[in-house]
Amino acid sequence: MNQYNAHNIKSFAIIGHQGCGKTSLVESLLLKSKTIASKGSVEEGTTVSDYTKEEKAAQVSMYAPIIPIEFLEEKCNFIDCPGFFDFEQETRNSLRAARNAVLVIDAVKGVEVGTRKVYKLARKYNCPTFLFINKMDKENIKLDELLEQLRTSFDKRAIPFTWPIGQADEHKGYLHLVDMTASINGEVCEIPAEYNDIAKELHQNLIEAAANYDETILDKYFGGEEVSVEELSIALKKAVYGGKLIPTIFGSAKKDSGTKGLLRIVKKFAATEAEPKVFFEDKWSNEVDPNDVCKDEGPFSAYVYNTVVDPFVGKISYIKVMSGSISKDQTVQNVNKDVKERINNIGMMRGKDNIETSTICAGDIGVLMKVASLETGDTICEPGLDIKFTPIKRMEPTIYFGMVVKNKNDEGKITESLKKISTEDISIVVTRNPELKQLLVGCQGQSHIDNVVNKLQNVYNIAVDLEDAKISYRETIKGNSDVEGRYVKQSGGAGSYGVVNIKFSHSEEDFEFVNSVFGGSVPTNFIPCVEAGLRKSLEHGVLAGFPVIGVKADLYDGKSHPVDSKPLSFEMAASFAFKDGCKKAIPTLLEPIMEIKVVAPNEYIGDIMGDLSKRRGIIMGIDPDGEEQYITAEVPQSEVTKYIIDLNTMTQAQATFKMKFIRYDEVPSMLVDKIVAENKVEE
Repeated sequence: MNQYNAHNIKSFAIIGHQGCGKTSLVESLLLKSKTIASKGSVEEGTTVSDYTKEEKAAQVSMYAPIIPIEFLEEKCNFIDCPGFFDFEQETRNSLRAARNAVLVIDAVKGVEVGTRKVYKLARKYNCPTFLFINKMDKENIKLDELLEQLRTSFDKRAIPFTWPIGQADEHKGYLHLVDMTASINGEVCEIPAEYNDIAKELHQNLIEAAANYDETILDKYFGGEEVSVEELSIALKKAVYGGKLIPTIFGSAKKDSGTKGLLRIVKKFAATEAEPKVFFEDKWSNEVDPNDVCKDEGPFSAYVYNTVVDPFVGKISYIKVMSGSISKDQTVQNVNKDVKERINNIGMMRGKDNIETSTICAGDIGVLMKVASLETGDTICEPGLDIKFTPIKRMEPTIYFGMVVKNKNDEGKITESLKKISTEDISIVVTRNPELKQLLVGCQGQSHIDNVVNKLQNVYNIAVDLEDAKISYRETIKGNSDVEGRYVKQSGGAGSYGVVNIKFSHSEEDFEFVNSVFGGSVPTNFIPCVEAGLRKSLEHGVLAGFPVIGVKADLYDGKSHPVDSKPLSFEMAASFAFKDGCKKAIPTLLEPIMEIKVVAPNEYIGDIMGDLSKRRGIIMGIDPDGEEQYITAEVPQSEVTKYIIDLNTMTQAQATFKMKFIRYDEVPSMLVDKIVAENKVEE
């Protein structure tokens, strides 16, 4: 592969709803650019980008491989992103690294839920976007309705740069509306006479759109002067860069129709890596990082935007070079870890295939092999360079699953295997809950955890079962008690003697210990032993063995023996007193309460509020924001352990939510016995 500089490199995240044909589009682009001699098939598992065992089995993209293509003296790095919502982190990482986006839409289904979702993400990352209307070879395409839907969904920014000549079986080519030519059966030609009127109308629409963003075009438009193709192209390119216009291209990836036209349009109108991002002035945009500009000159700097752990090769770090270049045997600084690393192996990937290269230049995407310290989001640069790029944000898990190995011999290696999986996908969180003795894996949904399970089996040869995440309940007391705790043993030889009298009551603090002993009935040196025994007893309550909070213990009397009293005697006496005292002081359970914030379109707000109420939730506030609303509620954790699955079903996956722990509240009395019974069975 040839070397290119930032002015001749363009990068694209291929995004869209699941099943719209993104991977097939990439195959067609590879074919039309003569990168491959024959196309692969999703159904047959032979595509360049969907190469893992999990993807082939499911026929669904789960990762975001880089697919470089050389076309007309430029290099285009296409990143084939998953369409399934559970793998959104891959899409976010890719949009962070890409300069542009190609949003693929199924011509039959039109704008779907995933279409809107990834469009917002592309706007958030300030990526100039191109629409590719796929599957134009299908029947029952209502073109007028589709155009109206595009205008509405994309704020009137979407505008045709091509137009289909014929549909379904009669489809044979396209009008190219910028330069007013046509291509029929792959050959460039004049516009057919029967399409002259529609071509002129759509060309005029382009001029009117350009006039809104270019004064020269505006003056000529109102003056009735002719606008040249070059003038129009410059104005359109400026509007596309700024996110004002979204070029719309029609085609069929399956039939390899319109894909070469897409390559020509992105060559002419897409932003190169040398051109800084423009901040899109809408509610989804983030601030543009001033460091996020690719420069051919200067010292080397880059960031890691993705990580793959290959069982044979090891860790593969995908980097976006922002300035200078990197070569084999170069020493770099990992800014985030403050360590220096010697780079022994570099390359460029096309799917799973490594393309050998001696240098990765500014604006390009490449890989570093087996660099131990590198993780997704890290900045690397020449030692001593003062720079740090905006880190890639990790999506918080929306659901947790318990995981149990089927073969006990795998206990020792599952932690390391899950660590590698979570290194690849930073939205996967692995924790161990020592209190509940459960290994927990946090992810984005059912398909996400299924992929983790499959990968453990296929790559690491570890079979696991999933179980519901357990709830960390707490125990407390609501009443008062006055008890005596005795630990007296006299069976020949050295004895043990400790007696304590303690009053127990509820406290607003986790634990209060009060020493009210008068007259030395419990010697001063044994008072700390009593407190230690009580604190140790807090670890296991009397109802179901959950930790205890909200208890006040007032030690007011006791007895000791001048010979047989020992520290352990009073620790044990305090423990016995605690158990007896809690049983007599009306013990009950406390459950974790979560603050949950849901963002959803207006039409689903009523259903969501009703559903939260059924989950014993309390609505704390509703804040409108255009076509969406933010709902804040407080809900018991036990009611929302699988909330993301139900929320997606209820809203067609158009809602998102975040939640955090805020406090413990008393469990309703009618649920206490059930929870106690369930947890005593598990002990």
